[in-house]
Amino acid sequence: MTETSKQKARSEHSLTKKELRASLILPIVITLIIWGVGLLLYLVTPGEFNTAVAIFISLALLLFLLYWTRQAEKRLRITAVIIAVPALIGISLGMIRGDVSDTLIGIGVTFLLLFLYRALNTPISYRVALRHFREGDMETALDLVDKAIHARPDFWESYQLRALIFLTELDFSRAERSAKEAIARKPNAHPVYNTLGQVYLAEAKFSKAQTNFAQALNLEPGNALYRYHLGLCQFRQEDYREAAASFMAAISGSLRFLTYELQAHYYLWRSLTALQETEQAQTVHEKMQPFAPGVPLIQEQLANQPDYPHLTYLHADAADLSQQFS
Repeated sequence: MTETSKQKARSEHSLTKKELRASLILPIVITLIIWGVGLLLYLVTPGEFNTAVAIFISLALLLFLLYWTRQAEKRLRITAVIIAVPALIGISLGMIRGDVSDTLIGIGVTFLLLFLYRALNTPISYRVALRHFREGDMETALDLVDKAIHARPDFWESYQLRALIFLTELDFSRAERSAKEAIARKPNAHPVYNTLGQVYLAEAKFSKAQTNFAQALNLEPGNALYRYHLGLCQFRQEDYREAAASFMAAISGSLRFLTYELQAHYYLWRSLTALQETEQAQTVHEKMQPFAPGVPLIQEQLANQPDYPHLTYLHADAADLSQQFS
């Protein structure tokens, strides 16, 4: 079986032997570990079994939290632990006393702290700017996000939003600069690498765009939209084998939108055709047919757009795509 055939099998949601084995064995292993720890705690502390179990669970959750936030900033890790403490104490007291109200109170306090942290940590002008951006009022959004940056120069989301505003207005140089400012403040923020990739893609700088989409995928491996755009960059550079692999991976994930599903199948079909994988290309072409309602949506998206370098490619693809349906 060729590499492309293997990728195709994955796109049809088939499980590998390794995944199947893990799905069967992992729950058994976890259960055995829990039983083993419980037995050990009972042997060591038979008179205080509930207390020992409660402490063990709280410590396990705390260690998991530290592991889960291992790549976050030190300040954020400390904040996460402080916010989680009431819930951990509530869980422990609830198990020791046998009273569920202790657990509910602890979890409630943690959620309250989380809400307050998010409310106080996010500039009000940023939240209002985001609302105006979603409503299409770019001028007001830009004015408000500039105020948010002035108030909180370390808040990376403001630079990311400003980059999106400039990208929407096709001001690519300022969009690039704002995205890089966001990355300087949050190097592991995958949405910003995606934004920077979109900037370069719109400018038809496909190699630079590919580098940034690859970086976004390194930080968020399961994101099918990042995978699709990586495949599109590879396709534009005529790296059809890598493009086919990327589009297959995107299709096997969750693209969420009809237009992306249609385009992923279309570019996969063209990649396989370029690779002279005739049989597989025909199969993909057949699977593309149910996505035909996406064609007018793509045409509508491209209509009346201001000119930018990548738009010429997209118009040519849309014209060819409309011919692929009987």
